Amino acid sequence: MEEAMQRAARALDAVESKSVFREDSGTANLIEGLNRTLTTKGRKPYTFAISCQAPSAHTLTLTLRRGDTTSEWDVACGDREADQFDIPGGTPFTARVTPVSGQVEGIISWRLDTVGAEDVQDCADDITGCES
Repeated sequence: MEEAMQRAARALDAVESKSVFREDSGTANLIEGLNRTLTTKGRKPYTFAISCQAPSAHTLTLTLRRGDTTSEWDVACGDREADQFDIPGGTPFTARVTPVSGQVEGIISWRLDTVGAEDVQDCADDITGCES
């Protein structure tokens, strides 16, 4: 389990911008899943990064929800870089990964950071989405 946590930390570090300020972070077992409401105060931009590490191939579905708006994203376990999502400040949002059934070992690690506006990539709100 310690090795999986180290791989997850490296994957999260790989996408961390220079202007980051850690707001929250955590780790959960795959069999527990993730269901966390996260606070995003003010107008500053945030990034939510998530990494999954497991001994075998798994793809999880991450659901991000704010108010009545929901978006779903696939998160592959074992990637060398965490998946990262841009979230604007404002009201809280929920990040959810359904628990994996069976005797699956592995972890989900995540971080919520504030970043400088220059570090927001492509779309400023990955929950509501952006038009090309």
